[in-house]
Amino acid sequence: MIKIIKITIIICTIALFYSCKDDELFFTRTSYIGNELKIDGYYYKQEEGKTFVKFLFRNGIILTCYTFSSIDLDVVEHRMLSENYYTSLKNDKSRWGVFEIKNHTIQWSAWSTSVGGGLPSFKCIGTITNDTTFHITKNINSGGQEFEKNDIYHFRQFYPKPDSTNIFIK
Repeated sequence: MIKIIKITIIICTIALFYSCKDDELFFTRTSYIGNELKIDGYYYKQEEGKTFVKFLFRNGIILTCYTFSSIDLDVVEHRMLSENYYTSLKNDKSRWGVFEIKNHTIQWSAWSTSVGGGLPSFKCIGTITNDTTFHITKNINSGGQEFEKNDIYHFRQFYPKPDSTNIFIK
């Protein structure tokens, strides 16, 4: 009887693992050929002593870095240039997404972290102020719920920019 219970638990665990698929992104990748935003660096926002960094690439991919516990951009850049920083990002699906720019509107879709099951996707939407600044005003989760945002991102030129090649977005 105990053997049957153990086998049942194993089968249920395996079935649960394979039934938890990641959400699809809200839209597919398209190349960015415009000039509404500069892309030879990164965009950052700062709040509560932290810096949040995003890289936009010509191939329509967006890379979200891990949060930095500093507002000193020289410190942030030194950490981004450390030996294993980009390697860890490459293997984290929740860091990758796709973006689009149309009529001075920017939007991106990416995966969110999850404590169980598959990764949910979300979409952020905002307006482009100029070629070095954009303002995210809305976040929509995979369930369709909308949340107001007030995230202003500023551009900073940066070299070397990481590679956008990853195993999650084709």
